[in-house]
Amino acid sequence: MRLQSSDRFLLAIVGGSILLILVAVVIVLSRAEPTYRSGTEPGDVVFNYLLALQRSDYERAHSLLSPTLPGYPRDAQVMRSQLRDLAITQEEISYAVIDSRQNGDRATVTVQATTFFRTGFFGSSTSSYTFAVELLQHEGSWKLIANDDWRWRTWHWCWGQEGGCS
Repeated sequence: MRLQSSDRFLLAIVGGSILLILVAVVIVLSRAEPTYRSGTEPGDVVFNYLLALQRSDYERAHSLLSPTLPGYPRDAQVMRSQLRDLAITQEEISYAVIDSRQNGDRATVTVQATTFFRTGFFGSSTSSYTFAVELLQHEGSWKLIANDDWRWRTWHWCWGQEGGCS
């Protein structure tokens, strides 16, 4: 039995579709998870802080805050509860360090946050904004002292206030 040309065309479409699905699965499964950076530069510290928040590693994130903050959270558990009070979700957010500038014992790191939205079965969209993170060199290492993430996903406003979050 010989296949008609329309049957061959249909088989080519089905075969091509299966190949595309396999390629997509391989790409998704081979994407590497981000890892902490070993560097000690301000951009590395900010990257590690944001990654720690995304992984709910509040011990590590807390260790990167400057103890000179007027409202310094006394421990990682307090930090976690203060950030949870803001109804933070890190699941659909990607952060990228896009600039880092040092001036003596101070540094400013600019971060781009991209939020991914799903709309329906096939729809999606993104929204991006930038914010600045200020660091101070404290006892030989860079520590976060301010963050103007106006959406408060990565910082609590009261950490910069006398009296803290009480």
